[in-house]
Amino acid sequence: MKRTPSYQLSVPLEEEYHEAMSGISQQLSNYRQEGTFSGFDGQQLYYEYFLAENSRGAVVVAHGLSEFTEKYHEFAWYLLNQGYDVFLYDQRCHGRSCRLTDRQDVIHADAFTDYYKDLHRFACDIVCKQAQGPLYLYGHSMGGAVAIQYLAAHPGVFQKAVLSAPMIEPLTGNVPPAVARWGLSTILLFGRGKKKFWLSDEFDPEYPFSRSKDKSQARFQRNMDLRLANECYRTTPLSMRWVQQSVLLRRKLLRKSFLKKLQTPILMICAERDGVVNEQAQALFAEKCPVCQRVVMENATHSMLCGLQDTVANHVQLVLNHFC
Repeated sequence: MKRTPSYQLSVPLEEEYHEAMSGISQQLSNYRQEGTFSGFDGQQLYYEYFLAENSRGAVVVAHGLSEFTEKYHEFAWYLLNQGYDVFLYDQRCHGRSCRLTDRQDVIHADAFTDYYKDLHRFACDIVCKQAQGPLYLYGHSMGGAVAIQYLAAHPGVFQKAVLSAPMIEPLTGNVPPAVARWGLSTILLFGRGKKKFWLSDEFDPEYPFSRSKDKSQARFQRNMDLRLANECYRTTPLSMRWVQQSVLLRRKLLRKSFLKKLQTPILMICAERDGVVNEQAQALFAEKCPVCQRVVMENATHSMLCGLQDTVANHVQLVLNHFC
């Protein structure tokens, strides 16, 4: 079943959000198709998609760290009502997809290249067989890093891409990135790559809104409720290998030889008050990448789609303008 687009963008006010989102979820359930596909190494990953009547193209969403498909249903609804097919999937060690360690809540990847290899299988095996029209890619945070690597490895698959607060380099607190790289690489020599990184947090069912990077308490509470209701959404701790791979990203993504491979027009949407990833690294990437245009959203924090009404509406409008 396909959704007939309304071509209206109506983002609810904070006090109306829970009621509005309840209606959106009910309506989306009428159009959702779901299943699993095999990642590049045979691991099973969950996906779902929504199709629009007279589709103007398809948007593939690569979510961020500790996220899951259901968190993006509000965003999917806005895209669907603008006439876009929307394809979502849970990346490995997230949501309803495979786990790779003896702890079901630990996020692990042997290499960050594994993520874009999974994305390619999703694009080839599911998206290209169901979508109509041109393909567009949207990646948030960690998903932004995945998207960049995909675009370099497979130019021409996606017509345009949006990077939302992309993780060119994660913030490492008081530890200089070079020290973090050296220390973690040394630890991995002892075969502890799949073990929990000692500084990464456990899932906290009472995590307060005041400590989050969300500005919308209603959206924060909805996502927390989803995580409390479904154990597979509680992935939070990071493996040693994941952290080591993340701090190696900057050197790869800013390398001149790598940037030359990027041909797809990119819109990078950055948050003025990010607090999660290195904003200077984002600016440097945009400066060095000739196909990248950078926009900074004033007063926004890292989780722009979990902001208040104006931030969410402006973010979505930037995405739509770029894909048109």
